[in-house]
Amino acid sequence: MNAIVDAARGLLATKSVDELTVDAIAKAAGVSRTAFYFYFPTKQAVVAALLDELWDQFGGTYGWLDTTGVDRAALLEHHRLVAGVWRGHLSVLACTTGPSLDYPPLIEWADRARGRFVDGLAAKILRDRADGVAPEGVDARALAQMVFDLRDARMRVLATVGEAEIEQGLADLTEGVLRLLYGAVG
Repeated sequence: MNAIVDAARGLLATKSVDELTVDAIAKAAGVSRTAFYFYFPTKQAVVAALLDELWDQFGGTYGWLDTTGVDRAALLEHHRLVAGVWRGHLSVLACTTGPSLDYPPLIEWADRARGRFVDGLAAKILRDRADGVAPEGVDARALAQMVFDLRDARMRVLATVGEAEIEQGLADLTEGVLRLLYGAVG
């Protein structure tokens, strides 16, 4: 099973999930097509296994959600960590959005990832509102969903640019998120 997952990871470094085939994965893993199907029902199931490996990496980026108030440095660090995961695994993460997202385990993973971030950010927004740091307004959960969508859309783009461009992009994203959450920030 590990050989199949490792082969898919390697192939996804140069191909999209749509270009990936069971035959190519099996060949790269050094197993027969029958052996592939013994472990995985589809190529998307292998991608789901790869996504499961990323679960803890994303969880490790969420320290900012436990902070209170405007913490630009912690948010920027969160964005840097998330960008690192996206840059290292763009071809796998790309299948959690768009037309490739048609396999129930991938949909479930994407929903769980979104829910984990949105729940954490909504809780932070409510804490910051209770402390008088963040303004009342848009429902906390709806605002958290907007931030998630903005962040992941930018991460998908930033995963493909050079280092100088990524630093400016992360700084801009951080500023945009702070303004969404807190209004004008100094």
